[in-house]
Amino acid sequence: MHTITSRDNQYLKMARAVQSKKGREEHGCYLLEGLRLVSEALDCGVPALFALFAEGALADARMQALVRRLEERQIPAAAVGDQLFANLSATEHPQGVALLANFLAPALQPPEPEHPCFLYADDIRDPGNLGAIIRTAHAAGAGGLILSRESADIYNPKVLRAAMGATFKLPMCRTAHRRQALALMRELKLHIYTAAAQGRDIREAGLDFAAPHIWVLGSEAEGADPFWLTEAKAVVRLPMRPGAESLNVAAAGAALLYYSYFAFHDK
Repeated sequence: MHTITSRDNQYLKMARAVQSKKGREEHGCYLLEGLRLVSEALDCGVPALFALFAEGALADARMQALVRRLEERQIPAAAVGDQLFANLSATEHPQGVALLANFLAPALQPPEPEHPCFLYADDIRDPGNLGAIIRTAHAAGAGGLILSRESADIYNPKVLRAAMGATFKLPMCRTAHRRQALALMRELKLHIYTAAAQGRDIREAGLDFAAPHIWVLGSEAEGADPFWLTEAKAVVRLPMRPGAESLNVAAAGAALLYYSYFAFHDK
């Protein structure tokens, strides 16, 4: 493994540039950070371009094992000074490994009997919330996630960290506008269930969780767009104690996904 000493090295410049969405689009790649996330990416066959290690982290046996994995797969890697690495990192306390990788998310597929539930993120802009939703959707056996144009970028560093590797496993698709998303839902023959404060109590809604369906989750600030209130087969809300303001969108998404999961699997 060679050592990079100049901050103007092409890979260091690229690693800094792809911290922004514009940079990711220009270079056609993104940056993964941390031992666990990089290992998950390799496990899932993410197309890796180049790995970077902080010199101070290379004494760690886990990092040495990761270096061997990269060598076996003929993925180029380099060591950089700790300060140079800190300058390209998006985290406050970097672990000392980063991986430049090409875009790759599993393609959306028609619903399967074991995975009848899908999720639509309607302008969910907060990266931490979107990452948590991706992680939960994968854990709850969702068939996939559809994103609106204005939802956060799934390759945003904060989304990647919050998703904890689920980005590489959950089928996802971004749509240009709501009517395109609706056409895709109809193509997949999904019942549309919209979550909204003015909806019917989910316990009384009589939803068919065995049928392929999709939960529409609105933005943190505004909730579901009125478009999804009119197009939904059902508009529902989660029960809350009197005086409670609202649920965080990621928490609401988790509750809805597990309503689907337990209704279908707990038989």
